[in-house]
Parts: sequence; structure tokens; C-alpha cells
Amino acid sequence: MKMDAKDFKSLQWAIAFLVLMSSVGGAALLITEQMKISSNKALQEAVTARKDIQAKLGRARAEQQELTEKLNRFQNMRARGFIGPEKRLDWIEAIGRIKAARRIFKLDYEFSPQRRVDASILPGGSTAGTYEIMSSQMRMQIHVIHEGELLEVLSDLRDEMRKKVEALVLVRSCAVDRLAFNPADRGSKAQLKAECTLEWITLKEGK
Repeated sequence: MKMDAKDFKSLQWAIAFLVLMSSVGGAALLITEQMKISSNKALQEAVTARKDIQAKLGRARAEQQELTEKLNRFQNMRARGFIGPEKRLDWIEAIGRIKAARRIFKLDYEFSPQRRVDASILPGGSTAGTYEIMSSQMRMQIHVIHEGELLEVLSDLRDEMRKKVEALVLVRSCAVDRLAFNPADRGSKAQLKAECTLEWITLKEGK
């Protein structure tokens, strides 16, 4: 079968239409793929943004809870005497109870005037926000049977104050020596004498 110029012309238009349709189809596929990629990207961004919001909300709730707990502790400390004027009478009564409970034959002590803590106690200084960290130094002389009894008395002091939230008791130093025999102390079984320096830490509202 022979094809003349007219047939070639008709075929040329058919081929051009086929090429055009192929191009349109390819472009449609390309556009569809691009839209799919864009859609996936937008979805991923939305998921990431949602996770970020949830994380920020979680942090905000945690911070609110922490703030509430700190406020409750602060109010409790204020109500029980850790913040404000010293409660030395309560401290003296606590020492008396410990002495009686432990059956300590001799326990003498003396408190120095209250002062701001120095660098030897707290290197960062005495300022804590709008409060000042104060300390009353106590020098204690005590007779004990053995070192373990001394440690128990010091532990009792710290626990008593921690329980009542009236002061933080820090032991600065203790010097222990053997007791010389004294006929006047016949009722005592103590073998050692100790001289200790303690710091009773409280908070005071700044001016």
C-alpha cells in the first residue's frame, strides 16, 4: 500500500496529537507526584508542630506543678519557723529532750548572736533571692560513752530540726578527747569528752 502526501499529512497530525497527549499525561503524573510529596511534607510538619505544642504544654504543666510544690514547701517552712525570727526556746527544749532520752550525763552549750553566713559556710554568699541566710553558732561540750553516742546525739539534733523545719543544723567541727577520772562524776559512765561547733541555719526576710 502506497501512502501519498495527503496520508503523511494526516499521520503527522495523529503523531503530534499522540506526543501531546503523552506529554500531558507525563506532566499530570509529575504534578500528582509533586502534590503527593507536598502533602506528605505538610502532614509531617503538622505532626511535628503538634508534638512541639504537646511538649511545650507538658513542660508548662511540669513547671506549674514544680512551682506549686515549691510554694507549698515555702509556706510550710514559714509556718513552722524556718523563715523569720529564730525559735531558740524550741531549740533549747529539743536539746533537753535529746539529753534526757539519751541519758547524757553532761551536755553544755552556748549560742552566739545570729549573723549572716560567711564564705566558710556558704561560698555563694548569704543572699537567697529576697532572703538572707543566717546562722547562729553553737559551741557544745558533751560527755559520751563512745564516739557512736556522739554521732547519735548530732543525728538527733539534725533530725529534730529537719522534722520541725525550724533550722538546718550543720556540724562544723568536733574535737574528742578521753576523759580524766573525776570522783565528782561517779554517776557517769562517760569515757570521752567532745567539743563541737555547730551552725543553726535559718532564713531572714531581706529589707
